[in-house]
Amino acid sequence: MLWACVVGIALAGLVVGARGFYAYRSSATARPSEAAGAPDAALGGKPAVAAEPAREVETPRPADAQARATDDRQAHLRQLQPVLRTDAERLSQVAKRMRAEGRVTDVRKDRPDNVGELRALFTSHRSLSADLQNHYQEYARAKELLRRSVADQEDEFRETASLVMSRLSPAPAAEPRKSEIAWAILEKCLNKGPGMTLTTRADGYQYTVRGRTQRYGGGAMVAEDEGAAFAAFTSFAPEADMVAHCDSLKRRAAAIVATAEKLSADAAGLAEQTTLSGECKYTKSD
Repeated sequence: MLWACVVGIALAGLVVGARGFYAYRSSATARPSEAAGAPDAALGGKPAVAAEPAREVETPRPADAQARATDDRQAHLRQLQPVLRTDAERLSQVAKRMRAEGRVTDVRKDRPDNVGELRALFTSHRSLSADLQNHYQEYARAKELLRRSVADQEDEFRETASLVMSRLSPAPAAEPRKSEIAWAILEKCLNKGPGMTLTTRADGYQYTVRGRTQRYGGGAMVAEDEGAAFAAFTSFAPEADMVAHCDSLKRRAAAIVATAEKLSADAAGLAEQTTLSGECKYTKSD
């Protein structure tokens, strides 16, 4: 009887030991993801989440880059076209003024004002005018040479006028009209007009200087200052150096007229082009 109890206790111990062994094996072979998550859960955290794979940076396709470059170029062409059209108009004005006066700026204005006026005639846009050389090199180069030639004409015209003024000796009554007399002499010297005329009639007289006419009726006598101015004009005899200046001014004026008319037509033609050559900061895509 005692032996039977001992055997029963031994069998019960074997059963309990076997259950503990299999429970241990089961926990040791748990899935890695569960095992990895167990510590976080025990610490009150969340199970680890697998990181997403890095996304590849999408590089622009060659076709897209080319399309953007074409769009930038066409947009810049549309910016330059109005500049060229304004150039065409202003160069036409240069030709007209030079043909009529032998110079471009207003002879009655001061030198600083004339310098500003000349700059404006050759600068249709504050920033884009300088960019024309990047796309229309031949035109831009010819335009710059014309600008220099016009500036030379302005300087020589002023120099010649000063020379005339220094050699004029009108009567005291005509002294206030000294500049008027000098401009009239230059107009005649450059073959741009008669300079000054005085026509008397029974009912009055007509005084004309550089295209501006004053008529006096009612039997009026010629005013002393106008009569003295006309006398100074008709008695003036240009010397050789002044004749040389006038010849130089006439030759340069004729060349300026021809060049300005050609460049005006060139600018108008370039403004109608539908493609743009050359490179600049406006045509380069980022």
